[in-house]
Amino acid sequence: MSADEVVVRAAVPQDDPERVFDLLWALAPGDERPDTTRLSAAWRDLHAQAGRELLLAVAGSTFVGTVDTVVVPNLTHGARPYMLVENVVVAPGWRRRGVARALLATAVDTATAAGCYKVQLVSSASRTEAHRFYADAGFSPSAVGYRRYLTTTA
Repeated sequence: MSADEVVVRAAVPQDDPERVFDLLWALAPGDERPDTTRLSAAWRDLHAQAGRELLLAVAGSTFVGTVDTVVVPNLTHGARPYMLVENVVVAPGWRRRGVARALLATAVDTATAAGCYKVQLVSSASRTEAHRFYADAGFSPSAVGYRRYLTTTA
């Protein structure tokens, strides 16, 4: 199946969160796999969150890519919202075939339709190949980002 046969669509509650997580695990294979109850609760919460949309690239019945987006209300820039992008993941066998580009293009189209003034994403400093891809896709390195990871006892 070629990348031309990949469809980008919004995830729906009826999609299997286990299959989506299997794809996301390619981004962070060291992640702890949540139990079914926790994963199902996160899936419900994702779909209930206003402005949130998980985009899936689907080839036949196989999930081959994701982009998680949220449109955030904002008080600056004329009170125009902005979009945050997270979890840009393409299955290893589908990389360099236009899947991520199609996912990001759909996210940008959604942001434009929502009146967003920017689309923002962050990428780990070590992922230089991904940075080249983002630049080729029209994103520019315009800020210094910081993270603070939190530990929980959940």
